Amino acid sequence: MGSKKTNKLETSLAHLEEAVKAYKNADGKSELPFLALSKAFEIAIEYAWRELKLRVESEGLDAPSPKAAVKQAAKIGMISSPVDWLACIDARNNSVHDYFGISEKDYADLAEKFLNLAKEISQNKKAA
Repeated sequence: MGSKKTNKLETSLAHLEEAVKAYKNADGKSELPFLALSKAFEIAIEYAWRELKLRVESEGLDAPSPKAAVKQAAKIGMISSPVDWLACIDARNNSVHDYFGISEKDYADLAEKFLNLAKEISQNKKAA
């Protein structure tokens, strides 16, 4: 797969992991750790779905959107938790449009869950 995209994915996951740790260690007096977490989550989602898109398209499938990429990746066994992936994409979309609807803690928990989900594709380099 495209190593440049994969490197960006791996870098974004490292940033998300760092942001999750910073949020967990924050004293709650500053919003900056959550803001960093939110942005790191947004970026990681973006690179992860694009990686899925590249991989499913290399298998001859169409993936015009993040949700389509997730569904196609699940269909061919590339990912194991499509429902969780879709929940993470929805949370990311809602946060970007300021329709949050979940607590900061729940959002942080979801970001941490996504980190583990995305590591599955980052670590599972599939031969074309």
